[in-house]
Amino acid sequence: MDEKTRIQAPGRTQTPLPMKPGQAGTRSHDDKRNGTTCLMAALDVATGKVIGQMVRRHRLKEFRLDADPALHVIVDNQSAHKSAEIHAWLKDHPRWTFHFTPTAASRTSAVEGFFSKLARHRLRNAIFNSLDACIAANKGYIKHDNAHPFQWSKEPEALVASWKRGHQKLQEMASSE
Repeated sequence: MDEKTRIQAPGRTQTPLPMKPGQAGTRSHDDKRNGTTCLMAALDVATGKVIGQMVRRHRLKEFRLDADPALHVIVDNQSAHKSAEIHAWLKDHPRWTFHFTPTAASRTSAVEGFFSKLARHRLRNAIFNSLDACIAANKGYIKHDNAHPFQWSKEPEALVASWKRGHQKLQEMASSE
């Protein structure tokens, strides 16, 4: 679970012109800022689907956890994830467990891969006429991505064996220094 902050909704002051034979497409040199939004998202590793919510602001109260099943949630070390309010919420919901990624290792969170795809496929070079159009486009991308969910390609045993080999190699390297 993580958030992608500062998703901008850039527009153009003039409509871009399409490519023509012998002429590249054009864009005006200036843009129009239509605001920013934030995507709160989680990747359900059991189904490979993304659960996402677009919010206008990035504050602690937008970092909501409104479900009751027992969950193990992997989050980064952002201060909002470790706040007193979250700790109090976790005490009231003992079936939830937070696991924190190491500092500066947010890429180990599975939802970061989704954020990367979103940035490459939906946000790069995007032009939106309004913040609502940006939010709708991001919701549409989540729906599209969930139609083709992430699927694990290796059995858990193979992943554990690979991790053990890597861990053993690191120990050997550390002991030889």
